Amino acid sequence: MTFDESIDATGVFRNAKIFRLGAELAVLIWDLPPSLPATTKCLLSMDQSPIPLVSMMLPLGNGRQRMFWAMRPEKQPVSVGICTEHGSTAETIVMHPARTLVPLDVETLFADLAPDARIKFVNNLLTVWRSAFRIASDHLFNMVVEDALHALVPQPQAASIVCQIARGSHLIETAINPDLGDITAIYAIGAASITRMAVRLVRGRNAKNGMQSCHFIAEVPSPPFLIVLLSKNGVAIRQLADGKPRHPSLQSWWGKNLEAVELREMIVRRLATLPESGAATAIDLQVCAPLASSRIAKSSMHPSGEVDLALALDDGLLAGGWFHAPSSAFAGIDYVKEDGTAVPLDANSYEFPAWAQGKDEKSKTDVTGFVAWVPLPESPGPLLQPRFQMRLASGAVRPLIPTPQPFEPATQRNHVLRAVPPQHAVDGAFRTILAPALQDIERRLGKTIEVDSTKDYSLPKSPPLVSIVVPLYRVLDFLRFQLSGMATDPWLAANAEVIYVLDSPEIQDQTEHLLGGLHLLHGLPMKLVVMNRNGGYARACNAGARFARGAILVMLNSDVVPCAPGWLQVLSRALLKSNELGAVGPKLIYEDGSLQHAGLYFGRDQRGIWLNHHFHKGMPGDYVPAQQARDVPGVTGACLVTRRDTYERVGGYTEDYVIGDYEDSDLCLKIRRVGLQIAYEPAACLYHFERRSIRRSQDYMRGVASQYNSWLHTQRWEEDIAELMANLFDRDHDRPAAAGMRIRKRNAA
Repeated sequence: MTFDESIDATGVFRNAKIFRLGAELAVLIWDLPPSLPATTKCLLSMDQSPIPLVSMMLPLGNGRQRMFWAMRPEKQPVSVGICTEHGSTAETIVMHPARTLVPLDVETLFADLAPDARIKFVNNLLTVWRSAFRIASDHLFNMVVEDALHALVPQPQAASIVCQIARGSHLIETAINPDLGDITAIYAIGAASITRMAVRLVRGRNAKNGMQSCHFIAEVPSPPFLIVLLSKNGVAIRQLADGKPRHPSLQSWWGKNLEAVELREMIVRRLATLPESGAATAIDLQVCAPLASSRIAKSSMHPSGEVDLALALDDGLLAGGWFHAPSSAFAGIDYVKEDGTAVPLDANSYEFPAWAQGKDEKSKTDVTGFVAWVPLPESPGPLLQPRFQMRLASGAVRPLIPTPQPFEPATQRNHVLRAVPPQHAVDGAFRTILAPALQDIERRLGKTIEVDSTKDYSLPKSPPLVSIVVPLYRVLDFLRFQLSGMATDPWLAANAEVIYVLDSPEIQDQTEHLLGGLHLLHGLPMKLVVMNRNGGYARACNAGARFARGAILVMLNSDVVPCAPGWLQVLSRALLKSNELGAVGPKLIYEDGSLQHAGLYFGRDQRGIWLNHHFHKGMPGDYVPAQQARDVPGVTGACLVTRRDTYERVGGYTEDYVIGDYEDSDLCLKIRRVGLQIAYEPAACLYHFERRSIRRSQDYMRGVASQYNSWLHTQRWEEDIAELMANLFDRDHDRPAAAGMRIRKRNAA
C-alpha cells in the first residue's frame, strides 16, 4: 500500500490529511504545529458531527504530537475545521466519501512515530476503533492492521497448534517475554476477519532463554494468520503458518502431560462451555488419565492432612477432609485456582471432631474434620480433581490432591450429605457451606429430570372430577391393596383417575407388568408416568400433576391404603363446599389401628429448628380429640387433597428439599400464604404404612438430609410458622401440650 505521490515521511502530516481506513471508514491525521503547545486539545468542527467519532493523540519521535480522528464520512464532500480548545481554527480540510480516499500507508505513518506510539496505534486499531465501528469483517481494515503488525515486527516468531480441543477449537503454544505482564486481549488476524479470543492462557512457571512458554485455546480460521497478544506493557505478535497439530488428538496429548495441571484445568473449563459432548469429554479425559492423588500422612510431630471431598460446582467449590496440627507449624489449607492463586479455606469453613485411619486398616486416630465452601465467580467446569495445598507457617506449601470426585449430581449430593456427621450438622455448617452446595446440586439435578415415557390404561376421553397422583420409588408392595381399595369404592371408580409416577425407572418392566395385571382385574382408569431418573418425591409429584385432568388433585403415597370406601368423596365434598379451603387431609392410622396423623403442627427442637409433628400420634384410632374436623396448620403429603388450580397457583411442591421431606408442610404454608385454610377431616380414614419407600434411600437414612431439610424449611418459613403457632393455635385446647414446648425428639414422618 503506497501513497499516490512519493514523499518523505517527515512533514507528511504537517497539513491535515484524510485517508481511507476501511470500506466506509476514514481517518483524519494532523501534526500539531510548533506554534501550539504539545498539550493543546483539538476538536473537529463540522455541520453535522459523525457518530461515532473516535480520536487519539500519539507522540512523535521529535517530541511533538500527532492527532487522529476516525469516522464514517458523509456521502457528499463536507468541510472539516480543526479547532483548538480556545475556539480558534487551526486548519480546514474537505472530507470526501470514503470510497474516493487514498488508503492509509502504515509504513509512512510509523516513520516518525515514537516506538511506544506505534504499539498504541495497533492497540487502538484492535480495541477502541474496531469496537466503536463494529468492524466484524472488513478486508481493507484487515490489511491496515496486518501492515501495522508487520511494520512493528517484520518477522514474527512462530506459534504452533498442539492439538485440536474440539471442532474449530485448538490448543496453541508459543513463547512470550515475561516483561509483557498480564495479557489483556488476544486477537487472530486472518485474511478475511479479525477474531478476538478469550483471554484465558497458561504461562510456564520458569523462563527459558528469556522467554516464557504460553498456551491458550483459540477458535480461529485456518492458518496462516497472525496472533496478537496485548498487554499494558506492550504487544507480542506471532505467526501461525502451519495448521498441522503436533499431537493427533486431545486424548493423546492429555495422557502424556499429567504434570501440566494448570493447562489441564484450563482445557476442562473450556470443554465445559462447548455444546453437545464437551463436558462428557472433559470427564472422560480425567477418568482415563487422572492426577496422582496426594495426602500428608498422619504424624504425631508434623502437620498432616487430606482433602477427600472436592466438588467443583457451578457457583463454587465444596471441600472437605481432615488435618492434624500438633504444632504451630500448620497455617492452613488452600484451594489452588487454575491461575495458581491460593484461596484459604478457613475464610468460610466449619470444623468438627473426626478421625482418620491409622497405620493399619483397623486403627483410627483423632483429627480435626473440616468442610468449606469457596464461592467462585466462574465455574471451573467438571473438574474432578481440584488442587489444594497445606500452608505451613514457614511459608512452605505441600500439595494435597484428592482422588477423582463424582460428577453425577445425585452422587455429588450424597457425598455432601455425608460431609458432616449428623451430630455436628448445625446452622454453622448449613448456612454458608452445605446449603449453597446442595442448592447448586439440586438446581443442576432438576435440569436433568424429565418424563421419559407414559402409558395409559383405559383413560376416558372426558376429564374426571379427581386426579390421584401416586409417586412410586422402588417399593411396590402395597399397590395391590391400594388399587383394590380404590377399585371397590364406587364413587372413586366413577369420578377419579389414578396417575402413578415411577421415580425409579430401573423397575419399569416390573411396574408395567404389575399395573397391567391389576388393570385387567379391576378396570380402574390409570396412567403410568415414567421419569428418566430418580429426581425425588417433589419432582415426581409435580410431574404427575402436569398430567392431571381433574379439578381436584390428590397427592397419595404408595404406602397409603383405604380403610373403607367413601374417603375420597368425603374429602372432595369438603373442598367443593368451601372456597376458603385450600387443602384437606384425612385421618391416617397404623396397621394396628393407632393414630399416625390427625393434622400437622410445628414445634421447635433444642436447636430452635421447627419440626413437623402429627397431632395425637400413637393414640388409639378412636381417640376423641382426633374425631373432630377442624382447621390445622398443615396436613401430611401422604394424603393431601387440594384443587388443581390452587396447586398450580402456588407452584406445586417445592423441589429443593433433599430426596423427600418437608415438601408437604411447605406446600401447606404456601397455600396459607395466599389466604386459604388447611383442614383435617376424620370422617375419611386410611392406613399409612409409614415411610417404607424412603427407607430404601440409604443416603437419606445415613446422611444429614432430614436435618438439612428441617433447617431449610425453618429458614424459609420461620416468621410464618411462629405467627401461626402463636396466634392461631395457642387457643386450641385439643393440641397436645408438647406442641407448645421445645420438642427434644422428632417423632414425625
